[in-house]
Amino acid sequence: MSGKKGLVFLLLCLMGVSGCTATNVPESQQSPKQNLSNDAPGFVAEEDFEEVDWEMTAAEFDTNTGSAMSGNENKVGIIGPELKANEIQKWLWHFWGMDEGPLSLVGYHKESKDISPVFSEGVWSRNGIGGGKINGADASLPTNVVLPKAGKWAILVYIDGQLFDTLVIEVNA
Repeated sequence: MSGKKGLVFLLLCLMGVSGCTATNVPESQQSPKQNLSNDAPGFVAEEDFEEVDWEMTAAEFDTNTGSAMSGNENKVGIIGPELKANEIQKWLWHFWGMDEGPLSLVGYHKESKDISPVFSEGVWSRNGIGGGKINGADASLPTNVVLPKAGKWAILVYIDGQLFDTLVIEVNA
């Protein structure tokens, strides 16, 4: 390409690029409303977050087996300590009505709308619940969990790529 043609080509490219400018979208029109991470599983839908009932917090219940746990009775229960921000805790998950499938946990912070993996390894999913029927549940799974900041969190529980339940908890500082 000769010098003159190269210069013309460069000027045309610059004019084309200068016509492409960023436009700020008012926050009220931005979507999604939450900070859905690019690496979150593809089956996680914005509607799942919009349907969180923040008043339906996880509650303690007894399974008539001598083990008290926290969660949503006859759906998902946890034996383990309360979470503190950035502290890894071991939880034993219990599931009723489902006995196998990959487990995905997605944390959703109420105030900031941040989304975070719940497994302490920073992964969204783990291979299969199972672990046998203990404490009256159909399946169980021990895990290490952590959430990055204090506040009210919804833990969306997906089994085999389907939203199974949502636990609303308070994470302390």
